[in-house]
Amino acid sequence: MRHYLFAVFLLSIRVLFAQNDSTLLLAPEHLGYEDIATRDADLEKSMVVSGTRSLEEVDQLPFTVWVVTAEDILRNGFVTLGDVLRAAPGVRVSQPGNALEGETFLMRGLSGNKYVKVLINDMPVKPGTALGMPIGAQLPIRQAERIEVIYGPASSIYGTDACAGVVNIILKETERPIFTQADLAFGNLGYNSLDLMLGGKLGKDKNVFRFSLYGSNTIRERTDIFYDPNLFNVNHYLPFGLDTMLYLDNRNYRANQPPSDSFPKVAAIPHESRLLGINLNWRGVHLTYNRMARFDHMALGISPLAVSYANPSNRLAEYMETYALRFSRKRPKWVTHNTISAIRYRIDNTSTTTYVFDKLSAATYRAIAANSGMLSDSQRTNILRNIYRELASNERYTVGNGIDLRFESLLNASLSSRIFLDAGVMVNTSAGTPALSHYEIPIDIRVDGTTSPNVVMPYDPSLGSDLVGNLFAQLVWKGKRLYVIGCGSVNYSVNYGFVPLPRIGMQYRLDSTWSVRANYSTGIRRPSLFARGNTYYIIDLNDPIISVSPSRADATEKINAWEAGLRYSNRNVRAEGIFFSEKVYRMLRPGAFDQEPGIVAPWRYGWDNAPGLSMTMWGLQGLVGITNQEVDIRGSRKRTRITGRTELFMQYTRGKEWLGEERRLIDDVFNAPRWQFQFRTFFTVNKLEMMLASNRQTSVLSKSIIYRDDYERKVVQERYPVFRSWDLMLRLYLSNHFLLYFNMQNVFNKHYSGLDATGTPDDLLFNPQQGRLIRFGINYNMN
Repeated sequence: MRHYLFAVFLLSIRVLFAQNDSTLLLAPEHLGYEDIATRDADLEKSMVVSGTRSLEEVDQLPFTVWVVTAEDILRNGFVTLGDVLRAAPGVRVSQPGNALEGETFLMRGLSGNKYVKVLINDMPVKPGTALGMPIGAQLPIRQAERIEVIYGPASSIYGTDACAGVVNIILKETERPIFTQADLAFGNLGYNSLDLMLGGKLGKDKNVFRFSLYGSNTIRERTDIFYDPNLFNVNHYLPFGLDTMLYLDNRNYRANQPPSDSFPKVAAIPHESRLLGINLNWRGVHLTYNRMARFDHMALGISPLAVSYANPSNRLAEYMETYALRFSRKRPKWVTHNTISAIRYRIDNTSTTTYVFDKLSAATYRAIAANSGMLSDSQRTNILRNIYRELASNERYTVGNGIDLRFESLLNASLSSRIFLDAGVMVNTSAGTPALSHYEIPIDIRVDGTTSPNVVMPYDPSLGSDLVGNLFAQLVWKGKRLYVIGCGSVNYSVNYGFVPLPRIGMQYRLDSTWSVRANYSTGIRRPSLFARGNTYYIIDLNDPIISVSPSRADATEKINAWEAGLRYSNRNVRAEGIFFSEKVYRMLRPGAFDQEPGIVAPWRYGWDNAPGLSMTMWGLQGLVGITNQEVDIRGSRKRTRITGRTELFMQYTRGKEWLGEERRLIDDVFNAPRWQFQFRTFFTVNKLEMMLASNRQTSVLSKSIIYRDDYERKVVQERYPVFRSWDLMLRLYLSNHFLLYFNMQNVFNKHYSGLDATGTPDDLLFNPQQGRLIRFGINYNMN
């Protein structure tokens, strides 16, 4: 990968210096205020395609939309999608999150990795066999022209998984014959990154060819997480009244001070991400290819009783390739787009974990103990040793393999000067084996579920597949004051049948600055292939050697959401107040454990759908953005002009969750703060620009309270405390093309908690977030 990036960099330099056009040369130049002012696109109208599947102005849409421009990405030092979403109103982000999903985020009470549709150039990139959308520095964030964030369900126009919203990464294109950009950064914790992009425009009239080649490599040698002794005390995670011999007798457990220390050794927790991409566009034919890799430590957010922190080689090695080929045809009154796309997803069999006593081991012990009556000490020891031998001895290997194939046909038509039609059909098939672990040797799993070698322990892999189609028709009325959108859609799954998905919205412009809006939308999430492949029946309860076989979690989740808002917008000020409400039905939850009478395998563990209404949430969201604040300071020799931009966000939410068959009520929403305040300001003084951001969140409810009774845990952290974090960014323009930057996240090294890593008994009492991160870098941009 590094060789590819180096070759692209050399090619860009060669092309750069081979141009006769003086605008392409890196000649010395003087930089004034006017040069910097031309770089700020804050006053330009934001356009998005994700709201309706056709290009629209943000201020026209009756939906909540947040747009991050290429300049915003540079100005804030964003590297990962998690960085971007930390700046989005009301979104809570966890960095680190967990190994299978990488960085995680919460949008209006729902896990964004699972319930938000992530796209590159309007094409989905989440693998169907993955737990959730994997997020690291492997996504093309620095290469984005803009990133569109749509709040609320959009399943009517995007199909399954677009339940909490949509994130669309639109890649850069150019009108210049050639452009390049490069970003080189280094920092503490062994951080270094390189981002490169080379592109251009060739030809004229109808024979225009646009191209871009890009890549990145990001390495962090260790993750700076606060080592709280209470957090890593193994005794705090002992279930079912078991004592310290559970881990002291376990050969995988590495004590900090052996032989009897309850605090584990902790090795470095590294991260690495890679990206290689191609984006080509010629005469209506558009090809995009991305090859992404991510490597994260298996212990992220997990308790030391579940997995060992001592082995730095315990990591998840994940590879993903996306292909999209689009054919567009444009006529005066209509445009069609026909797209064929594919996603190849693989978890390499070098992925390893050193288990101690994880959730599957605990569920197996509980099943045997429940059917064995009173256990003597010797019986308990014998059962635990056999569980260890079967599920956790030595290093265990994780594998996964999946493929998604998709066809989409989209029509955008102008029926009159005010009426517009968007219609389309999408067909998607997902197949393969989701991430499975606990294997004693590395095995290869093919998409069809076959393995090499054929005999694997402790359980056979589960092949899952589904074929899903989505058909929609959407009419838009654009009057002088009134904007109305109505969408009728039906989603069909071969395995689970039909679901109608209506979506309506209206915005009325009171005058040139004020408007009111409202919308209703629905979203669905079809049964997860990952959940179906990671739900087990625990059998052979009379035999201490454990075997498991896969079960199914097979209900379709559905979301109904409402919004109403008041919007103000003029040249320099944008303000909005929003009320939103949503109800989630049959939510899929991890950690389900129950006994099913009347069948051979009476105990089931894994994932299950909560019956009926599972979560309800309502809230208020407000934002104010002020751009192009200007102050002139006149000195004896020259004038200094200070320009700025400030953004303020507020969100208040309330809600409830219902759990399991017993319909246990939780008078709150897990991981969602009641109050959230965000502040972000920028100031430019001649060649220097400074960004300062703050995020304050009130306490949130932890999912660990579920396991206090179910697993007889003596210690839980019911709520995570209030916190405030600060970020700082400085940029110094050396010329029109070069700038130096300094970025510091979590300036005051605040110790605070993120989202629950997995929502299972394996989680830490809280998920500690990164401490102070410092980066220095240089950016070159010629576009």
